[in-house]
Amino acid sequence: MQITPTRRLFVAAQSLVLLLFSPVLGQEIDTVYLKGEAKPVAGEITAVDKTSVTVNQKVARKDVPVPANTISYIAWSGEPPTLNLARSNERAGNLSEAVAGYQEALSAIGSDNPDIKRDVEFFLARTTSKLAQADPEQLQAAIQQLRQFAEQNRNFYRYYDTQILLAETALLANDVSSAEAAYTVLEQSPWLDYQMAAKIGRAKTLLARNDIAAAKQVYDEVASSNPSSPAEKAKQLEAMLGQAECLQRQSAYDQAADILQTVIDQTSAEESRVLAEAYLRLGDGYAAQGQKVKEAILAYLHVDVVPSLASHADLHAEALYRLAQLWPVVSQPARGADASAKLEADYPNSPWVEKLGSGG
Repeated sequence: MQITPTRRLFVAAQSLVLLLFSPVLGQEIDTVYLKGEAKPVAGEITAVDKTSVTVNQKVARKDVPVPANTISYIAWSGEPPTLNLARSNERAGNLSEAVAGYQEALSAIGSDNPDIKRDVEFFLARTTSKLAQADPEQLQAAIQQLRQFAEQNRNFYRYYDTQILLAETALLANDVSSAEAAYTVLEQSPWLDYQMAAKIGRAKTLLARNDIAAAKQVYDEVASSNPSSPAEKAKQLEAMLGQAECLQRQSAYDQAADILQTVIDQTSAEESRVLAEAYLRLGDGYAAQGQKVKEAILAYLHVDVVPSLASHADLHAEALYRLAQLWPVVSQPARGADASAKLEADYPNSPWVEKLGSGG
């Protein structure tokens, strides 16, 4: 039978589909991707514990221990093809699609791949906590999922990351005691940036209890540190964000604005949540002063229109609420109505919708 050019193209296309989607021809080696712009570490993962992942590089004939606090994610040898797509969806903010992808990947993982299974369970818990940012009704389920993962994976490299997520999610639920317990565990981590995160968390719990002076003292301590790595610098800037919030609560708006502008100028795009919160607090300070409404609107708009900032549902919902309140003040009621409609459509279960309805 003569093979026509069309037939050749069809066969080639079939081969390409099989190559792209066959689980047999997937990831052949383990690749540990690091935070920032550091080069990935590839080879065979031979050991995993709560503080590191060890990669055996056969070509170099050496074992490379990778500290857990530097790891962004691992592309595992033999992982289901759907897992990478799920990770991409989570990064893009497509959280429902990410959850579905992680669940599909979890069902495809065999019993001989326990570390991959645990990693996917962490991704599921993390994504669930992100979904709960916009829906307080999901917070308790997210807290329970994170707490269960931490209890069952005390010697896994995601252990301390889970404590951070657990504490942050507990604070959203006003569960200060659970947040304090998680930050206490985090203080025991061996890395300075995570220890700094624990101190910042302790300051947040003090602020939640309205102990502004004590919170500011802790923030001041972290903000005055001398960071020696990008991760430590990021935590220093986060502490400065806390300093500014304390100053605003003490009506020191100009001093707070100067600090917030420094945070905005020096924070990397990767730290999108810190940036989003910095713009929110900058807007709060301008709005509180009364005569700087336009400046406040501009600050809040950053959280609405910049996709990486808007991806933080709880902060985006807050920004929309603030915009709905302020647009009418500058004689643009239609834009205020648009912000209200967007808030109600995108985050129907957010407490900011309830506040909008109550006129608070």
